[in-house]
Amino acid sequence: MKLQNKKTISVISLLIIIALLIYYINKNEESFATLTLTNPLLLVVLVILFVIGYILTSILNNELLKALNVRMSLSESFALSIITGFYNLITPFRGGIAARAMYLKNKYNFAYVHFLAILSAVYVLIFLVASILGIVSALLIYSTTGLISWSIFYLLLAVFLSFLIITFMSPTLPESRNKWINRFVKVINGWHEIKKNKRVIFITLIITLIQTLVSSLMLYLQFRVFGIEIPFIQTIFLSSIGSLGILVAITPAGLGISEAITVFSAITIGITPAQSLSATLLGRAVSFIVLFILGPIFSYALLKKGRNE
Repeated sequence: MKLQNKKTISVISLLIIIALLIYYINKNEESFATLTLTNPLLLVVLVILFVIGYILTSILNNELLKALNVRMSLSESFALSIITGFYNLITPFRGGIAARAMYLKNKYNFAYVHFLAILSAVYVLIFLVASILGIVSALLIYSTTGLISWSIFYLLLAVFLSFLIITFMSPTLPESRNKWINRFVKVINGWHEIKKNKRVIFITLIITLIQTLVSSLMLYLQFRVFGIEIPFIQTIFLSSIGSLGILVAITPAGLGISEAITVFSAITIGITPAQSLSATLLGRAVSFIVLFILGPIFSYALLKKGRNE
């Protein structure tokens, strides 16, 4: 698909999502009017947790790069992670990942095929961890409330079994002409490049698990900001489902896509759309503020450092 077509699809999708969001809020104004910021100090905690999430990403990226003989400082890795998140916000189809690949190629002569291997390893383990946590949390919610969406449960089970097979059997698949199928194929085939390093796989699993729990804690606090108290296990379920939306991030940073996934998943466990949408939009606002402040700063810093070197 040509770049211009990608941009057009992304912009149209984003405009449709924004229009639907405005329409929904206007039609349900009374539901949103009952929500107020009862714990604004938690916003500071959310910012700290958001930054911690990026620190974890930086550590993970460092370990993966070391496995492929690329050494960079943790500060450079953190700056690059922030820049990746920033460009994901302002470009369609997760353009920040392309920017990171270009940076690694220009500075470290890091081949794109190796970058794809790292990305594949992360995706495989993210989906594996997310599906396990999603299945366990769904069953725990069902055991205490009797609420469950069997369609979501079976989707999680299918994802878990698929990536379990990939993890242990790692079949090599031929590439497809279909763009969406090809994304999946590239993830699977890229996994071969890094799966033999057991230490890296173990570290990636641990950090991915911690990241998912940090995301769950953030979502839990996002509800608490509005005085909405829900069990932590429910936010683990919602965060796990949200992690599976990575491959359909056709809008900048998955704007609207991740919110829709969270809202529809929340309905299945008894959380109203007004509550879940308010919480997810708050989280989106936190990410916007942090990345729009730090993104340009670190972009300038790395650019200046590159020129000096």
